[in-house]
Amino acid sequence: MLVVEDHPMVRRGMRSLIDSTEDLIVCGEAATVQAALETYERERPDVVCLDLMLGTADGTELITAIRGVDPAILVLSVKEEDSHAERCLQAGALGYSMKVESNEHLLEGIRKVATGQMFLSSRFAMSMLNRVHRPTTSRGVAALTERELQVFQLVGLGMSTRQIAERLRIGIKTVETHRESIKNKLGLEHGAALV
Repeated sequence: MLVVEDHPMVRRGMRSLIDSTEDLIVCGEAATVQAALETYERERPDVVCLDLMLGTADGTELITAIRGVDPAILVLSVKEEDSHAERCLQAGALGYSMKVESNEHLLEGIRKVATGQMFLSSRFAMSMLNRVHRPTTSRGVAALTERELQVFQLVGLGMSTRQIAERLRIGIKTVETHRESIKNKLGLEHGAALV
């Protein structure tokens, strides 16, 4: 298993918990998307357990990068919004859990995704079932595309249009188009409201 978490204490705690079991073992750790990709290529773990936010990077980038190789991916997050769980699952993760859950919950999630099963907390599972049963038009942040969400998060971190373009390796005009689309979808009148 590969543990991807940017906080050293949390990463050590996860490793200690996982290594204390008889059926699971951590073969590598990483704190960034780049380090995770390098460790993944070297170790080829069956399961990747990752934090959704890795500093200024979005964990969905890592999910997208390795999903073609087909490891089981479990996302851990402090983000409680259903839209984050949904985006991670759409990107290729098999599970999504909150960091506030118990150690047993985390181990259950790891074991389930390792066998190819989906894993969600009961709250997320019920919420998703309700949306499937009673579909509604996406509103707010849930209406944003994956790229728009990335731009939105980087705007929130105080990055300029040029910095966002460099970070995402896209053109400045493309970033401006995404910013305009985000404003429209969120019903904002100007750029200051977006920030």
